[in-house]
Amino acid sequence: MSACDFTPRIHKDILIAQNYITNQEYALAVKQYHKILEMAPNDEIKIKVNYQIAELYSVSLGQYYKGIAFYEKIPKLTTDPVWLVKTQERIGEIAFLYINDYEKAADVYSKLSDFRPKLSNHDLYEYRLAISYIKLKKYDKATKHLVTMHNNGNHKYFVDSFYQSGVLYFDKQEWNRAIQYFREYIKREDRRDLKVRAIFLMANCYETIERLQTAYDLYYSILGEYPNNKVIQERLNSVYERRVARKR
Repeated sequence: MSACDFTPRIHKDILIAQNYITNQEYALAVKQYHKILEMAPNDEIKIKVNYQIAELYSVSLGQYYKGIAFYEKIPKLTTDPVWLVKTQERIGEIAFLYINDYEKAADVYSKLSDFRPKLSNHDLYEYRLAISYIKLKKYDKATKHLVTMHNNGNHKYFVDSFYQSGVLYFDKQEWNRAIQYFREYIKREDRRDLKVRAIFLMANCYETIERLQTAYDLYYSILGEYPNNKVIQERLNSVYERRVARKR
């Protein structure tokens, strides 16, 4: 934070706050920044201080809701698109990754993805927006964005979009459609560990629709590769017992 425009008093208080951060005394830094806001500085300083408080709450102290509250003060102080985008990105990231508030994430990423001209992280916004809609069970809205990604081979999340469509139909219990998208994803994905997670869900689908031999073969194909090998062994045993019972 540049101190060149601060009065000597505020300059001194800013340095104290920065020293607290250097010493990892984050709660004291927050208290010091609140003291600066009470001094009624100009809007430029308020913006920077509010952003610093938000960062401290959300990054250093893990108090995500307090962090969001201070990020949300910034649009009331400026119309500068740089600040608006920056704060919305942080709110979206917290909502999506840390507090699972998919309503807020969807609201933020919808605005960011609609921004024109397109922002450099547009593909990420659209991808997270689609996932947020899946989490919210707003499947039609999610599908609209996923289809857009399917049709754009240059989209950063082109391959991943097929997996998310599989997840969407898995969530809807439309097992055959889920299988179709997981298969398309597996054909395109290069990383084996990512393929394994899709194979596991595809095996689940086949097991649910009583395609037990296919389910067994798929589970067996990832034995020793799935993060929880015990789960795979349990699924293999369960499917095997069901096959034996069917033959009786």
